[in-house]
Parts: sequence; C-alpha cells; structure tokens
Amino acid sequence: MKEFIKKFYSNNFVYNGKEKLSKLTIMFIAILNIFIFITIGLGIDFQVKVLNSPTVTYPYKCRDVLNNNHIDDFKQYFYMKEKYDNYYSEENYQGIKDLQEDSRCILLNEKINLVKKEHNIKELISSSNKLLNNQSKIDSELSYIRENYNTVLFEKMSSQTQDKSIIKDDLSTQNIKEKHDAYIKEFERIKEELEQLNNNFVKSKSVEELVSFVSTNKEQINLDIESMNKAYSIKRELVTLAFLLPLVFMFFYMMKRYLTKERYILYILFKNILIVSLIPTVISIISLVYELLPKIFIEKVLRFFYELEVPFIVYYFVITIFIFIFGYLIIKLQKKFKEENNRLKNNSITKVESYNKNICNNCGNRVDFNSMNFCPCCQNKLKVECDSCHHMIIQGLDYCSNCGKSII
Repeated sequence: MKEFIKKFYSNNFVYNGKEKLSKLTIMFIAILNIFIFITIGLGIDFQVKVLNSPTVTYPYKCRDVLNNNHIDDFKQYFYMKEKYDNYYSEENYQGIKDLQEDSRCILLNEKINLVKKEHNIKELISSSNKLLNNQSKIDSELSYIRENYNTVLFEKMSSQTQDKSIIKDDLSTQNIKEKHDAYIKEFERIKEELEQLNNNFVKSKSVEELVSFVSTNKEQINLDIESMNKAYSIKRELVTLAFLLPLVFMFFYMMKRYLTKERYILYILFKNILIVSLIPTVISIISLVYELLPKIFIEKVLRFFYELEVPFIVYYFVITIFIFIFGYLIIKLQKKFKEENNRLKNNSITKVESYNKNICNNCGNRVDFNSMNFCPCCQNKLKVECDSCHHMIIQGLDYCSNCGKSII
C-alpha cells in the first residue's frame, strides 16, 4: 500500500522539468485558488439548500414553542410577535418552505393565532405592567416605613411636645399603622388582580388547547427532529460529495494530461485547483465517516475522562493527536521536497531531451526507447499507447510517431 501511494504520487504529482514560476504568476495562481475556493463554497451551499432541511420542516419557531416551559405566559415573544410566521426565517422561497413544514408545526402555529385572537395581548401586557409598577411603588413605601418605624417610636418617647417625625409625609406614631395597613391592603389587592389577569389567560379555552397540544406532541416531535437531523447530515455530505467529486476527477485528469505533455504552467495551475477542491472534499468525507460511525466508543472515552474530573486531559489528547498527524505529514513532505530538489539539481532534463539523448528523464540512466517500455533502473514509464492507432509511442511527445495524431 505504501509503495502504491509513493508510486501514485511520483507519477502524478512530480514534475521533472526545470521551469520556474515568476512571482507575478504565483500571485495570480493564488488569486485564482481563492476565487475557485469561494465559488466551490457557494456551489456547495446552493446544492445543500435543495435538500429538505430540518429547519424548514421543523422551523425554530415550532421548536421554541415546544420546548418553552411557560407557554401559558402571555408575555412570551411568540404571543407578542406581530409577524411570527417569519421569525427566524428567510423571506426567499418562503412559499416553498411553507409547503415542506410539518403539519404539527402548522397546527401549532394556528393554535397560537387562536390565542392571539381570543386575547388582546398588547392590552394584557399593558395592564400587567401598570399593576406591577403600582405594586413596586407600594412595596417601596412599605420598605421605607418598616426601616424607619423604630425611629418614630424613639422620637415620640424623647419629645412629647412634638408629634412629628423626620419621616416624609409627616408620619407620626398615630397614623403609621393606618398608613402601613392601607399599603398592605392595596398591595394584596394588586396581587389578586394580577393573579386574576393571569388566571383568565391560562384558563381560557385557546390557551388550554395549546398547552394540551404541546404536552401531547412534544416528545414525538423532538424525536422526529433528532432523527431528521441525523439523516439530513448524511444527505448533506452525500450531496456535497456528488458536487465535488466530478470536479476533483476533472481537475486531476487535466493535471495528469499537462504533466504528460510537459506543459508546466498548466500542470501547476490545475494541480493547485485540484488541491483547493480536495480540501472541502476531504472535510466532507471525514464528516460523513463521523456521521456513520457509532458514537458509543467515543462517548465512553469522553465519559471516562470526565469522570476523572480532569476534562482538560481530553483537550491535551486531541492536541497531541493533531500534532502527531500533521507533524508526520510535514516531515514527510519536507523530506520529499528536499529529495526532489536534489534530484532536479542533478537531472534537469525534459522528456524531449531525454528522447534525443536516449536517457531516462527521471534517473538519467541510459535507455532504449525502441525496445523498452519502462526504465530498468527506476521504473519510469517511457511509452504509452496511442488512442488513435493503438501503437506504443514515446510518453511526453506531442504527436504519434506512427499515425501523426496529437497525443491527448
């Protein structure tokens, strides 16, 4: 396997020529890579949007209501929102999205609208806020009296000639209790009024039906959402790969073609584009494998570390793995780069030159292009089959020596 990978790499990703790129050429190739990467990202995004997303079938508004613990509170945003249908939703293709929405979520939204028809939410909130403000003011007055009650008693005992205290509103020992009792009575009255306001809303027919519907369907809908999320993740990666793989194969074919024809600039161009297209492809493959793999083992490993009460070890472990993998790749690539540089210094020859001199353009040893198909020293391929006449011809030359057709 290792030898196969090395041979595949050397045959497809190694150029034996001596041509170099100018800094301006490198800059334009880098700009092209950026544009290609952005365009691929936009293409993936467009393809994924074709799928029936769980957020379309089960919109966030539906999930929010299902998992809300205070559905019977008229101050919840889904009662106050005027255009609740568009909450957390894009305007584009809204008609199509509505057709894909789960029937239970549609019914849930209808029940919310019935609540809003039966009750004037704005008026309820306004009345509630007024009562709460009054209650807060009375509570402040009661707190003031309680904090200063002992002061009034002390003043009364120390100076019998004056009946006034230093408390605001000229409160005295005679009327403190009356004032205090009046505030308590008013506070309780407001409290009862608030309770009555809330009870009228909670016990209304539309609210009870909404609460009952959520209680009945909440568990099943959440299970369906979880199942759809998993299926959607797999479909999304499959669609992404269906979009990317043709590009990868096409770019690889073009790179290989120009490598064979020794068109160095075009080879480098398509090699860079191939690598750019491979980045999201590899990520998508890893994501797909992750989705398909059973998570039991991973969960057990993570739970083991957490039970040790030193969860930072998990992050150390992950960091170590990444350092090992990328460190290994970097060392191998650098070693290969040095070997290629040294080899190119000793062998800067094109396939045309090697044919004229009857030497292998890969290792520099003598070969016979008439009788040999491979170099006996390094296994470098010397001949290929012509697509037109099917004769064996010299690899790297532009035309067939038998039929004269262009070599593709």
